[in-house]
Amino acid sequence: MKYYSAWQANLSVFSLITVLVGGYFFWQTQQASRELENHSRDHAEILAAVVELTINNALLSRDALEETVAGSLDNSARFIHYLDLIELFSSSELTAYAAESGLAGVRIIQTGNGPGVSGPGDWLSDRGCETSEGLIRVTDEQLYLYTFHPEDSSGCILLGISSRPIDATLDKISVERLLAILENLHDIAYVRLQPDAPSKDQESLNTHLIQNDSIIETLVSVGDRQLIVALKLDRFGKRRAKMRQEFIFFICFLVLFGSFSSWWLYRLQHGRLRQTRDFERKMARQHEDAALGRAAATITHELRNPLNAIGMGLQRMQIEADNLDPDHHQLLSSMRNAVDRTNTIITRLNQYIHSFEVSNEPVHIASLLRETITLYQVQCSEQNIEVDFSCDQNYFISGDRILLEELFENVFKNSVEAQGTGGFIKIAVRRMRSNCIVEVENGGFLLTPDEGRLLFEPYFTKKSKGTGLGLVISKKIVLAHKGKLEWHADYEKKRIQFLITLPMMAS
Repeated sequence: MKYYSAWQANLSVFSLITVLVGGYFFWQTQQASRELENHSRDHAEILAAVVELTINNALLSRDALEETVAGSLDNSARFIHYLDLIELFSSSELTAYAAESGLAGVRIIQTGNGPGVSGPGDWLSDRGCETSEGLIRVTDEQLYLYTFHPEDSSGCILLGISSRPIDATLDKISVERLLAILENLHDIAYVRLQPDAPSKDQESLNTHLIQNDSIIETLVSVGDRQLIVALKLDRFGKRRAKMRQEFIFFICFLVLFGSFSSWWLYRLQHGRLRQTRDFERKMARQHEDAALGRAAATITHELRNPLNAIGMGLQRMQIEADNLDPDHHQLLSSMRNAVDRTNTIITRLNQYIHSFEVSNEPVHIASLLRETITLYQVQCSEQNIEVDFSCDQNYFISGDRILLEELFENVFKNSVEAQGTGGFIKIAVRRMRSNCIVEVENGGFLLTPDEGRLLFEPYFTKKSKGTGLGLVISKKIVLAHKGKLEWHADYEKKRIQFLITLPMMAS
């Protein structure tokens, strides 16, 4: 449990960090949204104050200008009345006076709604003295009209002046112009002033997002109107996109690093666990080998000498007992075979338990293999086994010839015994860099994949008379020569291939 809990704890820690980072990102996004809303409200309140001040200034300016115009026209009207009392004005004189004074025109009506005198020409000939005294604006004609009623006359004097200069001045300080200027400012989408203000039961300041979160709109009451201020969310969107990118990058980094570190811990801990198990297995094997060594020594000491005596006695009986019938001769032969087989088992046990002392002599590998093939040539012919041997060059390896003979004999013998009803054995020798590789392939491989994994385990055999130590001893001989023994099985075609790698003799 110790090995597994470490990588699981590491994975849990990174998962917790990922959740915390996600929560922090969500909190940051909410904070940014609240800051944006507060920023928009502040902007809207400031702009509302500016717009309200501008409206008041525009109204005050209009009133002041109109009072100034009215005062100026009143003075002109009184002066005209004074001159008219001295001598009546003609139309041409009024036209000249109007042009010199910057007036649009002058009309003098002596009594009631009489025809009067106008300059220029028939200026305002359709108007009379029915209008009360004071200044009025005639929007259609872009004109300010002032009516003066003298105290000593029943008539009136009408004076007009163009409203264009005043309209131009008022336009520069108008709310509409201010709104147009504000809309051109950075981060402002639009500013609108509506005539209808929210009802009393509604909030005087309202903020909401519109147009797929691309604009935030704030509504503010300005007197009896309603000001709408819309701010662009470009910078907020960029900031949020950058935060999202940083969040995704950091999350990906955490996931990748957490997964990799957990995988690395998992592999490391499993490797240590495997090493521990291999060590325990090796220790168990060493204990087993030590017990087998003691048992083999006891068996060799206690049984080999009696077995040799029994073997020699049986051999003497076979030679000297001429009066025995054939059945008894067959019995003696079977007993001798049993004694020889027991001696073989004891010899194999000694080979498995004890280490090999390898001599370094040049061994011609092709000659050694041909001798092994010749040894089993008769048996291969009887079992219809076709042997194919190939070696492209003369290769020499440095090793113990006797042990190598036993190695190839064990492998060849297994190949022959696996194919009792016919088959093939292919042997090929080739060189790979400084190594000599002997490939031995044969059919008749009837093991299952589970059984195949036990092929080089001690005492594993499918033969009725086998010891299960032949391939184990063969691998031990190869390792003693600093080589390598590998095998590849084709369970569908029932074939097996052994690859024996041995170092070549230095030239």
